[in-house]
Amino acid sequence: MTYRIVAPLLFIFAALTLVGCDKATPVAPDGTALVVSANPSQISLTGTSTITIVGRRPDGNPLNPGTEIRLSSDIGTIDSIVAVDRTGTATATFHADGRSGPAKITAATGTGTVMANTTIQVGVGTGSKPLVSVSVTPSTVAPGGTATVTVVARNSDGTPVAQGQTVTLTTSQGTLRPTSPTIGANGTATATLTAGSREGTATITAIVGSSDAATTTVTISFAPKPTLIISVSPNNVAVNGTATVTVIARNSDGSPVADGTAVTLTTNLGTLTNSRPTTQGGLATTTLQAGSQPGTATITGIVGTSDAVTTTVTIRDAAAAINLQADSQTIPPSGGTINFSAFVTNSQGQPLQGAAVTFSSEVGTFASTGVVFTDTNGVATNKLTVTQAQLAGRTSFKVTARTARGDGQLLESTTTITVQ
Repeated sequence: MTYRIVAPLLFIFAALTLVGCDKATPVAPDGTALVVSANPSQISLTGTSTITIVGRRPDGNPLNPGTEIRLSSDIGTIDSIVAVDRTGTATATFHADGRSGPAKITAATGTGTVMANTTIQVGVGTGSKPLVSVSVTPSTVAPGGTATVTVVARNSDGTPVAQGQTVTLTTSQGTLRPTSPTIGANGTATATLTAGSREGTATITAIVGSSDAATTTVTISFAPKPTLIISVSPNNVAVNGTATVTVIARNSDGSPVADGTAVTLTTNLGTLTNSRPTTQGGLATTTLQAGSQPGTATITGIVGTSDAVTTTVTIRDAAAAINLQADSQTIPPSGGTINFSAFVTNSQGQPLQGAAVTFSSEVGTFASTGVVFTDTNGVATNKLTVTQAQLAGRTSFKVTARTARGDGQLLESTTTITVQ
């Protein structure tokens, strides 16, 4: 008799123990492998970096979801505990606290038996090279002409290098004054290139401290090319919409080209109201008419001997028609439900996906009261529920579906439901 009582008690105790284990936080087993990475691995004194920890069990499978990973850093701040997801991955954000130097991020399992780390460089690291860029304006000059050379120098964390540092400038053709300009408060230095008497290409090289050499080129020519800048506003229009194309045309010395200079413009999509507008004060304008075909329009411009310059305009698809249909044109006086489908098409009569449709009815309530988007077949659906009380005294009611055209004007379709 005694054994018969003890056995059920042991079974109940074991079951309770298993239930308690299920609710406990998972623990990483011995032999767990952790991998820690940081993106980016170099940040400013007030920057942030995303820390990713990947944990694998000895058999290569992910750690159990909810397994805790403890994090620490010798500088900056980071969440002290994170939990892995079902892929065995956990993330945290490291915040720099104004102190510079390498920040060592350590990840450990809850028991502390397995550890891994990675390092983030906060601020400028010891021995890091400055980043230098050099540009010349204008990029084409006549023999004997001048151009402005601009050098921009940044530390590896993106901050300007210290004021007063010397830039070493050289050129393969012409002369530079000064050849050793100093960096200003904004991390830039300037010099003037004077072209020589012969045509050719001058290669200008700039070095700041231990930086790699940065180079740019200047064309020295007796027949300098005009330069163009083309812009379109807006640069995203609906089909059949319009956009203004503006061309800025400059001589090689930066002055406007002569008034009346013709600009040759082409587009691979839509049409231009004037494909050869003329300049006034260095500016020329025309209008792009998008047409009915969606896509990306590439507009190309040339002035005289200039290089071709391009810009792009997105011509997005837009609704051109909407047709509302009901699965029943009648409803009994006692009320009921009716399913409505709004079919939206573009200007080519093709179904338009993603169009925003709103439904309204003189009576009843729609299942979706806000915007309903069309599916890949260009269809948006909604269900209307009408009660007997709402139909009292009515012989019919109207239901309307609306969507916006590319120009913002509303398209609508209405159907009448008969009460019978």
